[in-house]
Amino acid sequence: MACISNRMFESVASAVRGSGVDGVGGKLTLVTQTSTTSASGLIINFIASSVTADWPVCLLTLHNTWGHYCNIGNKVGLNLRNQREQGTVKVVDGLQLVSGVIDAKGNCDDNHSFSFICKPLQYPLKNLYDNLKQTVHPWRESGIQFQIILEDVESLLHLGVRRKDIETFIHYCWNLVGKSPPSTVGSLVVVATIDEADEDANLLSHNMTHLASLHLSLHGLSTGPSREVHGLLRITALDRNCPNQCVPLIQNFQYKMEEKNMKLFAPGTSANIL
Repeated sequence: MACISNRMFESVASAVRGSGVDGVGGKLTLVTQTSTTSASGLIINFIASSVTADWPVCLLTLHNTWGHYCNIGNKVGLNLRNQREQGTVKVVDGLQLVSGVIDAKGNCDDNHSFSFICKPLQYPLKNLYDNLKQTVHPWRESGIQFQIILEDVESLLHLGVRRKDIETFIHYCWNLVGKSPPSTVGSLVVVATIDEADEDANLLSHNMTHLASLHLSLHGLSTGPSREVHGLLRITALDRNCPNQCVPLIQNFQYKMEEKNMKLFAPGTSANIL
């Protein structure tokens, strides 16, 4: 077990607990960021929470490098490289795979995860899905709880994938963490960037909100970041397995990113105000 500092994660975990929805048990959690905010800390939060609970994690990187998350993990006492060697964390490195396709100069393998870059395919993300399915297969077969994290899914739009194909891909990944076989229950975290200038990216995020039990939304301040406040975090929770909950619970926080901590506080209660 990794020795992990809980300071960074406790405030976020406490806020999520306060929503009454834990995001596990086959649920989908959506994390959205903007061009002025970064969800990297929250991604490390999800990985650390799973590792602490002895749940393995499969991370698909599409925007940041694997080394980027290793560096953040090191700051909070989470050695992701060791976790990967032990098989607790598995990585499908999208950036490395894309680089391999580019280096192949159009002669990529038909079964390559990103072969759609070389040639038109009816189902462009099928190979990538098959890669993820094979990666988590041992966990599914053993019936243990696990988590899949899809980082920056809108990056696939920039590779020429249609929005509907990305949404289908996410649905299939969600099915991987569902109750099939019945003893297997996992969770899916989808990370996306909201870009007001990109209609497809906005629609992708918007459509995912209708599936998510938890939505953690990061926004910048309209006045720009200050010394004590870096942005806003909104947590929207809706237990879709509870027929009596028709209205989501919404919590709003301001946050400050510190070297080893993501500090949350109620709007208007930051140190520079008090």
